[in-house]
Amino acid sequence: MRVTYFSFKYKLIRFLAKTIVYAFQLITFQKKDLETVVNIGKASISILLKTPVRFMTQFSVSPKLAVNIYGLKFASPITFAAYEAHLPLLELFFRIGIGGGCIKTMMVEPQKGNKRPRLQQIKIDNQWSLINALGLPGKGINTMSKLLKGSKLFDFNRAIGLSIGGHHCDEYKAALNQYESHFSNNKNMYYEINISCPNTQEGQDLAHNLDLLKDLLIYARDHTTKVISVKLTPDLNDNQLLEIATLISKFDKMIINIGNTTKRRCEEVGLAKNAISIGAGGLSGPTLFNRTFEMVKLLKPLEVPLIATGGIDSVEKIKQCLDAGASLVGMATTLVMDPFQVINFNKKLEENSYVSKSAQG
Repeated sequence: MRVTYFSFKYKLIRFLAKTIVYAFQLITFQKKDLETVVNIGKASISILLKTPVRFMTQFSVSPKLAVNIYGLKFASPITFAAYEAHLPLLELFFRIGIGGGCIKTMMVEPQKGNKRPRLQQIKIDNQWSLINALGLPGKGINTMSKLLKGSKLFDFNRAIGLSIGGHHCDEYKAALNQYESHFSNNKNMYYEINISCPNTQEGQDLAHNLDLLKDLLIYARDHTTKVISVKLTPDLNDNQLLEIATLISKFDKMIINIGNTTKRRCEEVGLAKNAISIGAGGLSGPTLFNRTFEMVKLLKPLEVPLIATGGIDSVEKIKQCLDAGASLVGMATTLVMDPFQVINFNKKLEENSYVSKSAQG
């Protein structure tokens, strides 16, 4: 009953906010911009968690669903993908039963990101999807680290990832060192190297230059004992994926996150060219699932723990990926549309007597 209540209320508030914001943007001759709606939602979550109602958002997770990867503790195989850094929202995700997850990509210095509008909601094959070109806006690693230390996220004892990015290899190294200076003693955290963000063209070079990637992985392994995840993109072909994944498999305590947004021009998804300020962005949503599932099957033989991210919006898709060899699944668009679905996903996994397999690599 609580699940239905919160799910209905969340979707109602989101619908009303979107309707009002879009109407205001229309009559004031502004471009349609979903980011304003998202910001209203985050503010609402922040208020909710300061009221007594927050205790009603706490849901237990069956111990049978727990996953252990190199000592990292995930309460469920369902995780949040590295798309968000709003800590009250991430706290809500933990409260409703998400197993763990990765905080959005940060760079050493604060970043403004791309000019707005840079986030839109669209329908593809009659299913809601998102396209974004945020451009890695963020507070910078030092500020983010201080906020994280003051948050309640560590109270849940679930694995937390820190995604790092950069325009070139030295920036990735500096980002890792900065985070490590804050969290070197925290054993339930990991780093995720985002080599495939479609909004930082130079960062993409790591996906196409194995020598650079190898140099970065050697450096990372020499400077931290933490688990390291490498985030790949569905825009790579099978040969490229295998080549990169084979390199990753040669290092200790590695995870491969197979899935990210896929780059699309605005016109390709039915938007006006200027609906996104830079004319293109990363598409996420259900349409990505088939490629995600293909990548799981492709890389499973390498025996590196896999996180399947992209298009996962049902318990059936979760089970498909886990049964095919993924250790975890990552979600983003599904959490934007209705995070309370996680409660039902965990419940259905438990009802189906699903028992997660710990993956040590």
